[in-house]
Amino acid sequence: MMTALRASCLLRATAAPRIVARVVAEPYRVFFPLATFAGLVGVAMWPLHLGGWLASYPGIVHARLMVHGFFLGFIAGFLGTAFPRLLGVRPLGRGWLAAWLGAYLLMLVALMSGHVLAGDLTFLSLVGLMVAFALTRLRVRTDLPPPGFVLVALGLGCGIAGGLLGVADGLVGIDPFWVVLQKLLSHQGMVLLPVLGVGGFLLPRFFGLPTRQDFPESREVSRAWLGSAAVASAVGGLLLATFVGEALGYVRAACVVRGLIASVFFLREVPWHRASLPGTAVSRVLKAGCAAVLVGLLSVALWPAWRVALLHITLAGGLAVIVFVVATRVIFGHSGNVKSLQLPNRWLWVAWGMMILGLISRIVGDFLPRIMGTHYNYGAFIWIAGALLWAVCVLPKVAAFEDET
Repeated sequence: MMTALRASCLLRATAAPRIVARVVAEPYRVFFPLATFAGLVGVAMWPLHLGGWLASYPGIVHARLMVHGFFLGFIAGFLGTAFPRLLGVRPLGRGWLAAWLGAYLLMLVALMSGHVLAGDLTFLSLVGLMVAFALTRLRVRTDLPPPGFVLVALGLGCGIAGGLLGVADGLVGIDPFWVVLQKLLSHQGMVLLPVLGVGGFLLPRFFGLPTRQDFPESREVSRAWLGSAAVASAVGGLLLATFVGEALGYVRAACVVRGLIASVFFLREVPWHRASLPGTAVSRVLKAGCAAVLVGLLSVALWPAWRVALLHITLAGGLAVIVFVVATRVIFGHSGNVKSLQLPNRWLWVAWGMMILGLISRIVGDFLPRIMGTHYNYGAFIWIAGALLWAVCVLPKVAAFEDET
């Protein structure tokens, strides 16, 4: 009896360091669940406010929790896991993970307690740490990152610029132009640009398509790599120019140009209409998310007066869905469940349908002011139900490792 107990304790003691090492090398295992939690709390703020449980207006905190908490949490988990592998360098490491995770958790606590300025400061520290890590690993790389990752860098730059403007607004106040630009950089640029950059490299694989960003392993910059990076840089520069144009008051023109540029680049890099693999729930829901990104951008261009409501098509119906699908692929792949992606996975259709119904209810609320609160509540509850269904079906697998299954 004692021998068996000692053997069990010894097994656990030897397994613990290996588990910690895997988590450190694959930080999505902690960031994806935390990001999901941040998104649920961010959406729940509306029914809490409308039900009288939350006294202060949640608009600002809701937006930051969704972008800085939800989206950035998934971005950090993905980049922390994939970026070192793409460069052929050491993984994140305990020190970096502790710093990233500490800054992220402090940011969530600050925002959930209503301290926006503290949330902006900790957000800046997190993005700064992510950039610092990338620079240290780039110096010792054995391979180049995909050229589209130029857009990831520009997206993080949008986050830093938007965060600095947010801090300045909280401390001394800034002019309306800078307030609008801060929201555009933080709420759109920091999410849209990285999704375009990573999407061009990763998403074609979901449809059995070759990727334009797959180059032979090399530490040196080739002419082909440089040309592809130049295209991504031009796209990023034009998108940044549309943010400035919208902040200057050229709303319709800026939205039209932004929608067209993003659509052309996305369809060029991810021509999902040429998919060669049989359709699965994962690929079809991903296709719906990609389409929603473009539909949302173009809808805002057509009806700029309703851009706050219609932008949710891009953010909630498009980018969030893409994030959930990519996270599903990452988690299933790293837990030894990759073959499960070929199954019907009807739960994914149900989760996606709930999120879309919640999105529709949220948008309708802005068009029907007399019952806006009711539609906001319905939208929040239904979206949360869809996200929870996804979480129940996917997130438990972050605790499983490929060599254990």
